[in-house]
Amino acid sequence: RYGTSTTLDLTQALGIYPAKNWTATGVFNPADKIGGYAIESRGMGKTACATCPVGCSQLRLAKEGPYMGFFTEGPEYETLYAFGGVTGVDNPDAIIACDRLADEFGLDTMSAGVAIAFAMELFERGILTLEETGGLDLRFGNDVAMTKLLHMIGERQGLGDILAEGVKRAAEKIGRGSEKYAMHVKGLELPAYDVRGAKAHGLNYATAFTGADHNKGYAFQEIFGIPIPEPIDRLSYEGKGKLCKWNQDARTALADSPTMCVFLMDMAVADFMFENTADLMAGATGLTYTPAEVHQVGERINNLARVFNIKAGFTRADDDLPERLKTEPIPDGPSKGQLISQADLDYMLDEYYDARGWTREGVPTRAKLEELRLGYAADALGV
Repeated sequence: RYGTSTTLDLTQALGIYPAKNWTATGVFNPADKIGGYAIESRGMGKTACATCPVGCSQLRLAKEGPYMGFFTEGPEYETLYAFGGVTGVDNPDAIIACDRLADEFGLDTMSAGVAIAFAMELFERGILTLEETGGLDLRFGNDVAMTKLLHMIGERQGLGDILAEGVKRAAEKIGRGSEKYAMHVKGLELPAYDVRGAKAHGLNYATAFTGADHNKGYAFQEIFGIPIPEPIDRLSYEGKGKLCKWNQDARTALADSPTMCVFLMDMAVADFMFENTADLMAGATGLTYTPAEVHQVGERINNLARVFNIKAGFTRADDDLPERLKTEPIPDGPSKGQLISQADLDYMLDEYYDARGWTREGVPTRAKLEELRLGYAADALGV
């Protein structure tokens, strides 16, 4: 009925809905205005992916102010973060309009919103001047300025031309200490979960081969409390390396490779997700896979991607999180006081590498690669 938008209500209840470029998690709580239940007032029906019986995608119409008439498929939860929480905006019509504009410009809403939030913090700190913003008053919560800056990014004008490169490159160009406020991992902007309060989710941000990609190893155990493969404490560091590997391999094998819906995997068939995919493979191809062999498909892909990244120059040092998440605790709310210190991140990384059969520097061993029938990758890596 509500699609992914009610995830905002959930993450706010857990105290992990990121706000104002990750400075106000637990302080800025806009679910009553832009959460899944609140934004239902803009609902115009729903649609579905091809042949899907669920149809979770929502159709919404902006109804008030300068945004009246904007129509979009969405906004999904991540967009309610990107043009909502992380920018300090609680105007549902502005978010709907920006979602549509991002579609028309061909922009990723998450990266665009985090780039705008980055600029907002720089403006509030005096690092960016009014002249540099093109006259935009880029304070958090200014939905008009957010919308104009989104246009500038899409059209590569002024400050928008710099932000269009993403926060990593933008910070390198702006300088003046702005790197500290660029929220990314490996150049990919952070998604809509404050992982200071969800440790396995945070370890996935640090280790996913695409950067801070929540979908690569989504810790549904921490976010939704689903006890598969076992119950966990979202605030504990113990066992999170093993869990992160399990999630990454599962998502890769069950969703990315066969192009299956992750929501069905996590929610509808979580108890028998590997058996389900094995049966589908048998029906579609006649090939027999055991559930363990299905899971290993994900492990092979993640190992091969790791080899690629190492060849491209990535090291353990790149399996990192923004300094803010390691040194600044969540300021308020149910997860108040939580962070992931460097020592705790190192602990989880060691556990993760051990679970993967890699060295403590994060390099796949020849034994592991040959076990996965990737001997040629071991040769290429020189191990």
